[in-house]
Amino acid sequence: MHEIQEMQEASTVTEPLTTPAMLESSAIHVLLQALEEIGVTHIFGVPGGPLVPLFEALAQRQRIQPILAKHEEGAAFMAEGYARVRRGLGVCCGTSGPGATNLLTGITSATSDSIPVLALTGQVATSAFGKGGLQDSSSGNRTIDIVDAYRTASKLSLMLQNSQQMQHMIRRMVRAALTGRPGAVHLNLPADVVKQSAPDDGLPVTKFFSHTLPSGDPAAIQDVAATLYAAKRPALFVGHGINLSGAWSPLQLVAEMLQIPVATTLKGKSAFPERHALSLGVFGFGGHPLAEAYLCSEEVDVLVIIGTSLGEFQTNGWDKRLAPPHRTIIQIDLDPLTIGNIYPVDQSVIGDAKAILKALAKALGVLALLPQERPHPTENILEHMRTETPRYYNAEMLQKGAPILKPQAVVSKMNEVLPDETLLFVDNGNCLSWAGQFYEARQPGTVFFATNTASMGYSVAAAIGGKVAAPRRPVVALLGDGAFGMHGMEIHTAAEYQLPIIWVILNNGGHGMVYNGEKLLNGQSYLTTFGNPLDVSAIAWGLGIDAFKAMNLAEFEGALRHALEAQVPCVIEAMVDLEEVPRSLQQRADTLTAFFGKQA
Repeated sequence: MHEIQEMQEASTVTEPLTTPAMLESSAIHVLLQALEEIGVTHIFGVPGGPLVPLFEALAQRQRIQPILAKHEEGAAFMAEGYARVRRGLGVCCGTSGPGATNLLTGITSATSDSIPVLALTGQVATSAFGKGGLQDSSSGNRTIDIVDAYRTASKLSLMLQNSQQMQHMIRRMVRAALTGRPGAVHLNLPADVVKQSAPDDGLPVTKFFSHTLPSGDPAAIQDVAATLYAAKRPALFVGHGINLSGAWSPLQLVAEMLQIPVATTLKGKSAFPERHALSLGVFGFGGHPLAEAYLCSEEVDVLVIIGTSLGEFQTNGWDKRLAPPHRTIIQIDLDPLTIGNIYPVDQSVIGDAKAILKALAKALGVLALLPQERPHPTENILEHMRTETPRYYNAEMLQKGAPILKPQAVVSKMNEVLPDETLLFVDNGNCLSWAGQFYEARQPGTVFFATNTASMGYSVAAAIGGKVAAPRRPVVALLGDGAFGMHGMEIHTAAEYQLPIIWVILNNGGHGMVYNGEKLLNGQSYLTTFGNPLDVSAIAWGLGIDAFKAMNLAEFEGALRHALEAQVPCVIEAMVDLEEVPRSLQQRADTLTAFFGKQA
């Protein structure tokens, strides 16, 4: 969110808050003015009757560009991808009724992953409430209360009931989305109310929310520094909070000051450069064996956990080896309710990861000047572990001459071809495991997962939002054919706007993660593969997208290099082995067995 913060700090106010002069404008223009002030450049959505005032105002103002999605859920994912890359507010819209309910999954995903997105939903005119109007979603007469439906899916869900409320309401929406733990918010807009006159005091929305983040208790940070400095074998386990905060540089500084190995969660991937000598890779689902071996080692005496809620995916089903009795556990998080929620904690700091890590680095620097000796390990355990568990992979070695293309070899080949600055959006399914273990995030903040709600098809659309936010950077989506079946039509949006995105589709003929998982659990699979597999390349060609089908590594590499050079939307369909089971899925199967209980 730093781009927005810089803009906020540079903004000026020309009128005092108590000015009696009030401008008059329609409520929808007051709303758009506020979005322009915080730098929103695009709105992703699908039009409909009650949304006509919004699109009319966008056309009149010519400052925010609407992007026409194929489905409202795709629009929400586009806004989420835009918000992640831009590190600011993303905006999506859908009409009343099904347009609003279609947005709901994407908004749920944004909230669960702490991504600031504003969902604008249309509503029938207030005079039609409860009368059976087309797509009425105001509640009553067998219609959904869309505001109530969004309340548990967002940080704030409201309806504009009076045009006089608009300026206050949009300020409240922006404040809720961007401050504290970020998340999605929802504003329902009756078609008649948004066209009515609304007051505008002329003050920018940037004056109505905090631009500072909690920086932690200084005494607690000093205690953490002392504990780390005295540790014999410390480790850092960091999550999505590092990426949200942009805490990449201070994290690397702390790790290098004390030579502390760093593991990330799957969603925290790219929080630490994975070609760094101290990188352990991902721990948890999609994890690397080296990260598991190190974090679960009896020799680790201090574990610092930063910016992760420690859910099932992050901890391999809450592995008890992360917090053995002899280990000091230090937890740092913006949300105080996360502290101690899963594992007992010896020390904690509440606040923003970037601010706390900066202060921690400073405190460690002071300790280094004192006449005291820091304990050093008698041997380099990390180097020893690397000889038994190699950190990096080679695509050809992974393929090992197998007749059917292996998905892990495809992902490993992406490391060789894609530039370091590539933004990679990873879908849900087996792609999580292949990307988590085999893809190397060489620059911070470049890999994006949506694993809390874990919606399939997320990456197809989120990559579009990411490309809109960063048009000069290569953008790639990694997904399976099952996920493509859910949101594949969104590639047409990229074709229409000529966005040079590359979609790598691992086609194994169905829902591979469920297929493999059911076989691990029960020895057989139920309704998980397609009787008539998707011809993804043909679909892409029909939508105006350059498409390639790869049957081996050489064909995949050639297609990927061509796609990078062509600078047009491209689909690469890699025909991969359905029977190839990710390492993480076996661990997930063990967790599910514990959930379900053993059958008699």
